[in-house]
Amino acid sequence: MQLTWFVHDPVDTDTAAELLSRYAARKIQTKKTLATDPRLWLVSALLPEYNREPRQDRTYQQRIWS
Repeated sequence: MQLTWFVHDPVDTDTAAELLSRYAARKIQTKKTLATDPRLWLVSALLPEYNREPRQDRTYQQRIWS
């Protein structure tokens, strides 16, 4: 399993702090860097990259609706 950096869109200080705390709760390595706009931050997280996309949840899908 390969790990790659996922970079969020520029966010404000409060949102960046919330993202960092959520990733810290899951013990995921993160970085917070200043964006080109000095009011915003870029939050990067080191996440696993899988070979396949996750399966679509089919809980509420029925054949008749297709």
